[in-house]
Amino acid sequence: MSVTATWSEFLRDPNRVIEAMEENGDVILVRRSAPPVRLSDAAASAAEEETLGALTQLLAIALDDETLERLVNRLTIAFPWIELLPESERAEFVADFLNNARGGLAVGRLDRLTTTLAAWRDTAVAHADPRIRADGSDLHYLDEAVEVPAPDGGQ
Repeated sequence: MSVTATWSEFLRDPNRVIEAMEENGDVILVRRSAPPVRLSDAAASAAEEETLGALTQLLAIALDDETLERLVNRLTIAFPWIELLPESERAEFVADFLNNARGGLAVGRLDRLTTTLAAWRDTAVAHADPRIRADGSDLHYLDEAVEVPAPDGGQ
């Protein structure tokens, strides 16, 4: 669980904010004109990361072909947008997601997993476009990033 405090409260009375963190878990520090910051106990965060990493490793080694197929078939429970992907790409999503989760947790950085999840969700959005064939055969994937103008003409 987390609690919220303002940046000003933290600067005025850091001990009270630290006590709140120790009692409740994380403290979200809200700042004016800036994104909020999270104040956490480093040991607790490291333990959570280690546990999540172990869970991800166990999940990855437990997935035989039959289990993977069941997982792919139930993905819409956690990720409703998966339904928009062609069936042939759903297993690829699971493999990509797990590989990035395992790698990211091994080095303590989940940025790539976040990007992977967003990219697959964006791919599902592309498949939902009524101008695209249902099987995606008219989609062309690029090997390298190419800068294109924003569709709305903005930056």
